[in-house]
This record gives sequence, C-alpha cells and structure tokens, in this order.
Amino acid sequence: MSWSAEKLLREKGLRVTPQRLAVLELFLSESGFHWSADQIRNRVLPGIPGLARGTTYKVLEELVNTGICEELATPEGLSLYGIRLKPHQHFVCRNCHRWFDVDVSGVEELHISTASPAAVIDNVAVTFHGLCADCRKTDDQ
Repeated sequence: MSWSAEKLLREKGLRVTPQRLAVLELFLSESGFHWSADQIRNRVLPGIPGLARGTTYKVLEELVNTGICEELATPEGLSLYGIRLKPHQHFVCRNCHRWFDVDVSGVEELHISTASPAAVIDNVAVTFHGLCADCRKTDDQ
C-alpha cells in the first residue's frame, strides 16, 4: 500500500511541518530499516539545513506516540526508529548490527497460557538474530 506522509500526519492529528514531512518521508521511502535519531537527522539535513537535534527527537517522539513509528531499544542501549504501519517482527544482523523488518505469518495469533486468565496481550515482539544477506555475501567471498 502506498502511503502519503502528509496524509498520515493529518490522519494522526499532527500538523504538517517540513521537519515531520522530511522524517516521515525518509521512513516511507526506505521502510524496513531502523536508524538512530542522529542517523535520521543526518539523512534529512540536506533537505532541511539547520534541523536541530532536539527537534529531531521531538518529531520522533510524536511519530512514536501516534503509532506511525516505533522505537526499538538495542542491547547496547541505543534507540532505533522505524515505520510501524502494519504488524511485523524484526531481524538483527549479528555482524553489521542493522535491524530489518520481517513479515512472519502466525506470530500475531500466538496464544500463551498466563498465570492470570484476565491478562490481555497488546503486542507480540519477536526478534530474529542471524546474518543478513549483505554480510553473508561478504562471508562467502
């Protein structure tokens, strides 16, 4: 499905600003990847010179709070951000440490037995670890 950054912002009740558009357009043009706030800022700086670091964090916080994007905590303590328009899981490369979105059927339908029958699962998060295609090519050479 094709998404418009402007339409998404409006649907979520956010004002359309150049900063929000630039960050969201980056996510939409390269969906499936996750970046740190500084990486995102560096990627959108050519289109928005002078974009403050604090503004980048504020935009990311708004996108996460409205459910457009997700924030992932890495084992190293970094926060990575990516688009979250549909349920998906993650793959992390053990060599280059990049995070990728992966579609895995059946994960959302998993049922678990809990100590409390009144417990409700809001979200299922599964992270696969392995070697990405780019790193596999390098290893094979």
